[in-house]
Amino acid sequence: MIIPPLPTPFDARGRFDPQAFRELAQAIEPHVDGLLFYGSNGEGVHLSREERIRGLAVQSPKKPTLVGIMEETLAQGMAALEEAEGLGARALVTPPRYYEASLGPEGLLRYFCGLAEAGQSEVWLYHVPANTKVQLPLPVVAELARHPRITGIKDSSGELSRLAFYASQKLTLEVYTGHAPSFLGALALGAKGGILAAANLAPKPYKQLLELWQSGKVVEAQALQGELEPFGRALAQGGFVLLKQALRYLGLPGGYPRPPYPSESPAWPTFKPLLEGFRERGWTVE
Repeated sequence: MIIPPLPTPFDARGRFDPQAFRELAQAIEPHVDGLLFYGSNGEGVHLSREERIRGLAVQSPKKPTLVGIMEETLAQGMAALEEAEGLGARALVTPPRYYEASLGPEGLLRYFCGLAEAGQSEVWLYHVPANTKVQLPLPVVAELARHPRITGIKDSSGELSRLAFYASQKLTLEVYTGHAPSFLGALALGAKGGILAAANLAPKPYKQLLELWQSGKVVEAQALQGELEPFGRALAQGGFVLLKQALRYLGLPGGYPRPPYPSESPAWPTFKPLLEGFRERGWTVE
């Protein structure tokens, strides 16, 4: 499966735009296998609870859905879990981070198990140390995988050794990578697909790569990965600011980052030719 972490549109003054949010989801959903709301590229940490509720209320996805939960305490996480359950979505959960040094492995276990036991939704772990500055220790992941309601993990670290651990331990988790530059390597180590920022712009070649791998066409998959790597790497470095700028360029209602983040990325002059090349090949969402 190829799933995009959908950006959350704000206007140029930073005001949340639920209608643009709905329109963006409707424009992209036909091209992908599911949607993630309020992930890292969805600026989930920039939204109030009222805004989160308003944003989900306008959505009516027809494909599998995840909702990001990026909270600091179990009480906050439970409130966000209720929002995800209202949409019938799985919860994609980052570890608490502000007091991470005081949490320790036992605290991580209490947090994720507490959420899994609090509601009815499936809980997925979200390992994204570039943003959270927190590592999910591998023994903790292995222990959490034993919980019947913790069913998946999105690993955006790009560390293939972690995916090798998941495979070697035969963890009962659906593994998805969030790191486009190492997408093929992740598939080779057992990942089922990608939850990729690039899929907001150009899901078609990533779906093609997944299909090539699944059909055993390894050489063709390697060649396509080579073509995609500069695009994925540039977007990963530019982050949500570059992603939103690219969506606006394609005429999609991606909106702007919420201040104080800039409306334009310094990486745009380098990324624009890559995006235009994908557009010429019919790979972009229009």
